[in-house]
Parts: sequence; C-alpha cells; structure tokens
Amino acid sequence: MSTSIVFIMIFVTMFFIGGLSLKVIFGTAAVLFPIVVLGLMLVLQPNQEIIKDYQQARILAWLQPEEYSNDEGYQQQNSIVAIGSGQLTGKGYKNNEVGSVKNGNFISEPQTDFIFAIVGEELGFLGCMAIILLILIIIIEVLRIGWNASELSGTLIAAGVAAHLGFQTFFNIAVTTGVMPNTGIPLPFVSYGLTSLVSIFMELGVVLNIGLLRSRDRF
Repeated sequence: MSTSIVFIMIFVTMFFIGGLSLKVIFGTAAVLFPIVVLGLMLVLQPNQEIIKDYQQARILAWLQPEEYSNDEGYQQQNSIVAIGSGQLTGKGYKNNEVGSVKNGNFISEPQTDFIFAIVGEELGFLGCMAIILLILIIIIEVLRIGWNASELSGTLIAAGVAAHLGFQTFFNIAVTTGVMPNTGIPLPFVSYGLTSLVSIFMELGVVLNIGLLRSRDRF
C-alpha cells in the first residue's frame, strides 16, 4: 500500500512537470477526496473485504492509539516516545541507558522502517534535522539537474526521482511520528535493506547521467 501511494505521487509530480494543468490536478483531487473519505469509512467497517485485516488494524490503531497501544499500535507509540525522549541533542549514539526504547527492545527491528525513531532518541532533534537536511540537499540537486536537462525526458526523470525521495522520506517520518498509519516504508539512505538502497542508487545514477549529457552538449 505504501509503495502504491508513493508511485501515485511520483506520477502526479511527473504529470505536473510535463505540463498538466493545475486545474486538472486540483479538479481530480476534489473528486477523489470524497471518494477516499468514503473508502476510509468502508474499510473501517467490520467484516470488510476491501483491504486485509492487518491493514485495517493499522488504520484503527492510528485513529484509536490508546485502544491498540499493546497490539498494532505498539510499534508506533513507542516510536513517538523514543523521538520525544531524545529532546534536542539525544541520549548519545549507541548509549547504554536502561530506559532507552532501543535498548529495551520496545521497537522490534528498529533498523528498518522505524530507524528514524532511533535517530531521534540517540541524536535528538538536531540529528533528525540533519538527516532531513541531507536528504533535502540531494533532492534539490536532483531537481537542479532536471531543470538544466537538455530534453524534457531528462527533466521528467529527475522530477520523478526527486518525488520518490521526497515522498518516501515524508511518509516514513510521518509514520514514525504518528501523523500517518503504519504503512511500512523505509527511510531513504538510512533504513537497513540492500534492495531499497541499490534501487535509489540506480535512480541517482540515471540522474547523474542526465547531468553528464547536458555537460557534453555544452562542448
């Protein structure tokens, strides 16, 4: 589900960069919004068959965290606690504090989708902002290469890569901070997982090639 949402946002971004009118985009969004609300109401009904049970449970845990704090909402609630406990500078990298969420194993497999919670706990608000800033710099550079591309196809590819990095980062952080239901999506460049990392590097390789083609055209 999370990957599908990211792909939709990538396509919307590329359509916009390709010249699709804002009126069409906002008009489509205005039509889809009530459909999404209606769909959300339907998937929360008992014995629904639209989405899987565990997906429904994650949405319910997001809407009613107190009732699901020991079940489906356990991971997300502990993530929020971990980020908040880090305060400004964090408890220290690989600290030995007994009360640490990570050391107490209150987040299972934290190196994957909830790595941002560990960053918040160990490095604090400053560490979280540093990661966001570094990813933002990469996104801006990708957009710069796309803006200077010699062909529209290069611009569209760069816009798609930037949208992928941006929205995937947003969704991951939104989940760890409780803004969105738990969708299970890695944080680019940070979460453990070779497939995700290699895929992103391949995308960036294509973008770098677009920049090199532009440089060759100048000569």
